[in-house]
Amino acid sequence: MQRSILAFAIAAAILAMGAPVATGQRAAAPARSVPPKRVVRPVPSPVQKELQRNLVLADGLRNRLPATDLNAAAGGFRRLELFVATVHASNNMEIPFSELKRRIVNDGMTLGQAIQDVRPRSRYWAEAQRAEDEAAAAIRTSESVALAVDRR
Repeated sequence: MQRSILAFAIAAAILAMGAPVATGQRAAAPARSVPPKRVVRPVPSPVQKELQRNLVLADGLRNRLPATDLNAAAGGFRRLELFVATVHASNNMEIPFSELKRRIVNDGMTLGQAIQDVRPRSRYWAEAQRAEDEAAAAIRTSESVALAVDRR
């Protein structure tokens, strides 16, 4: 009888300490602390960085893309000149910017090819050249304004 009481007391002590009891079932794994989820921010592209730096150019482009987030619009473009030319072509020809962007960024077309794809009967190469010239002028002007402001 003393042995059964002793066995019962040991079993009760083991259960009170929270140790797993060998019952033929697997013991539950101890709870692990889960690290908090980190917020991963996308790294801005070189075009997006340039627009953040050159606020004069960014403001001019915002006027041409009124209902669009400029940072999101610039995503995917590898060169600032191509992005600005696409914005100008979209405005000049009244083609939705998203149509031109999809063809240039996703399909790998040039600006002229993208315009031709959307408007096959237009003067697409001349329009692409016009947009590229306007983009170069806009970038040049914005940089000279930024330099003049920095000199003050």
